[in-house]
Amino acid sequence: MGKHLRNIGYEDGMKKNTAEAMRDLSLGAITNLSKLLVVSKDQCTPEEFATLKKGVGIAIGQIQTEILSVVCSQYPELDDLK
Repeated sequence: MGKHLRNIGYEDGMKKNTAEAMRDLSLGAITNLSKLLVVSKDQCTPEEFATLKKGVGIAIGQIQTEILSVVCSQYPELDDLK
């Protein structure tokens, strides 16, 4: 992660409290995206639901790979999956 931040001028990387806030907000976004599927499951056609499910999956994947992986590479102790 430091590599990415160093490229934009943050020599020491992000502070831990910032990393914690980013983790918490990201996990909240994942929770809300998951709830979107629960709310919409029986309220749309199977085709519409499949489209929503794909979009939610892509969004969650991007949050994981583009935000949480950056946070957890600098602060591995913040990774709740370990």
